[in-house]
Amino acid sequence: MNLITTMLKALIKGKLGLGELSGLERFFLAQITLPDRVPTMLPATNVEPFLIDERYDYEVLTQNPEANLELYKILKARFDFDVMLGPVWFGLLLTGAAEYGTKFQIEKYRVPYAIEHVIHNIEDVRRLAPLEEPTGFFKVYLDTIRDAQEQLSDTMISYVFDGPWDMAMLLRGDQNLPMDFRLYKDYQETDDPIRREKIRQKGDPDLWPAIMELTTRISIQNHRLAKAHGINMFGAMMADQFATKPVLGVDDFLTYVLPYIQQVWEALDKKVTIGYMVQSPEELEELCKHPVLKKAVGIGGYTNYIFPQTPEGVTLVEYDQPMLKLAKKNKTNYMYMVHAKFIRDATKEQLAEVVKRICQMATEMRAGLTIMLGAVPPGTDFEKVDHLLSLVDKYGRY
Repeated sequence: MNLITTMLKALIKGKLGLGELSGLERFFLAQITLPDRVPTMLPATNVEPFLIDERYDYEVLTQNPEANLELYKILKARFDFDVMLGPVWFGLLLTGAAEYGTKFQIEKYRVPYAIEHVIHNIEDVRRLAPLEEPTGFFKVYLDTIRDAQEQLSDTMISYVFDGPWDMAMLLRGDQNLPMDFRLYKDYQETDDPIRREKIRQKGDPDLWPAIMELTTRISIQNHRLAKAHGINMFGAMMADQFATKPVLGVDDFLTYVLPYIQQVWEALDKKVTIGYMVQSPEELEELCKHPVLKKAVGIGGYTNYIFPQTPEGVTLVEYDQPMLKLAKKNKTNYMYMVHAKFIRDATKEQLAEVVKRICQMATEMRAGLTIMLGAVPPGTDFEKVDHLLSLVDKYGRY
């Protein structure tokens, strides 16, 4: 109800010009129409904890929901972004993969990472089943999101969970799952019995669909467990960001992977956003014709996250106008990411050139734009982050 009230206030303020918009109001208004200026966004957990406060490290944060909220509040007070996403410094522990058996290494100053995967053969798949109740790190993640939503009504805290492909990657491993898929695809696409036998000699072509059927059920259950845990599902997103190039081509994604994602989407009443990444405006335009993706693809589609970049870390400029045109046509926002390498290495003058260019292009076109800072890596001068925000305030006025 707080978020609905915020959206209504934003719409009234925007239409009638009644006072200054808050950051959250500006962000919501931008999803409907053009706000007073381009909104700004920071994925909070893309800032290393020790850069914010030396009292916090990954060993502390993975055990303590309160520590995550404390750190999030410190970061929120330090930088005046309109929206800060994700108050949970867990890395991929937040997916629930650890509770299904994948082993993670937790170190003080490195994001937790998988060191041993749980699925080695089809017998392992048959032994696994969706959780009946949240446990372990997954429960800590749910506790943190729930508490953040309750305590921080002036910000946007959305639930993010892994879709079937990304969860399969975590349970099987990114070295093995693409090969499993290739064996399955080759087996399906040939009628030659000799070739089929050769494929079976290399591996089990039945393994990949068995894993995907399992992770489809896990994705559905993890979302339902989160909802039952008291989490507000407004803005919930299902991430399958690794089901794209260079791991999978678009045709393979649409033919083989999207049907599993669609099962989750439909089981959850089509109320979650599909987080799939594209590599070009042309690719996005084609996907927008798809009966499912045109309704459900979210910021993963309308972002330059994995677009080609210059050596300096800037998205190739020829992509921006087509993306803004698509965003305007489909009444959404182009989520323009300023990449970590560029924010760290660029001069203030170089930063100003990029922000001025993209903001003025959007304001002149009357197209929706959000400026997102991808990460704040070690070695970054925090004053440049402040400078970026001042540049958006100056050049991003509609």
